[in-house]
Amino acid sequence: MVFKSSFGRGFNSTSILNSYLLSVLLCISFSIALFVLSVIDAKTIKFLRFTTISFSKPIFILVGKPFQIFNNSLIYINETMLAKEKNLVLLEENKKLAKELDNKNFLLLENQRLKNLLKVQEIDYVKKITARILIDAYKDAGSLIYIDVGKKDGLKINDLVFNEKGLLGRIIELGQSSSKVLTIFDENSVVPVVSVKTKQSFFVQGGSKRLELKHIEKKFDLKHGELVVSTDAAGYFKEGIKIGRVVKTLNDVFVLPFAKKTDSIYVNVLIYNFTNLFED
Repeated sequence: MVFKSSFGRGFNSTSILNSYLLSVLLCISFSIALFVLSVIDAKTIKFLRFTTISFSKPIFILVGKPFQIFNNSLIYINETMLAKEKNLVLLEENKKLAKELDNKNFLLLENQRLKNLLKVQEIDYVKKITARILIDAYKDAGSLIYIDVGKKDGLKINDLVFNEKGLLGRIIELGQSSSKVLTIFDENSVVPVVSVKTKQSFFVQGGSKRLELKHIEKKFDLKHGELVVSTDAAGYFKEGIKIGRVVKTLNDVFVLPFAKKTDSIYVNVLIYNFTNLFED
């Protein structure tokens, strides 16, 4: 009779213990291999590392290529969707800019038409000088003021006086070194004007704080806020000088002037040489 030892039974291929021992031996062998590699010369380690990388690189590229293509496709689709949204935004901006450009072109055309209507142009027979407003203690209303230029400076009756805001008045009396100015606020002041938008010609008469409309049939046809400028209908007003803006209420229409005596200390005076008007 033959007897088998317990040690021999431990390596039976069908035993669970046999598989466990093989696993332990494999781990020990792998650990020993790592230890041996750690003590081998660095050059050998580098060679093995680069050899492994060189061998594995094509495999990594081959495996990663489908994922790269898929990722690029997602990026392309996302950018395409964003491009459509940006295109819609740019189309809206383009419409707004085109509309603004049309408005600007219309304003340029309207400005040229207004210039042609008013015949506004620079002419060499007009001289502009600067004057200082003198205090008039006897006039509380401010409808008559005095300036420190007169005949010796070349001023004449009806020369226009204005400041940076617009027309202020005209010369009605002359001295050697001073002049009296009838402002547009005086009830004796009547100025021929034209409305910029509605192209209506009429007159404005002075008032304490506003200008009354005269010789106009349909004053309610004027646009609220539209600009009113002077014309040369009276013979001594330079055309195109700003007067004020139209104000419309439920019951009345009037012009609120731009210029006031209190706007500044200094004013400008336009001096006409009327003899040159007929020279060509």
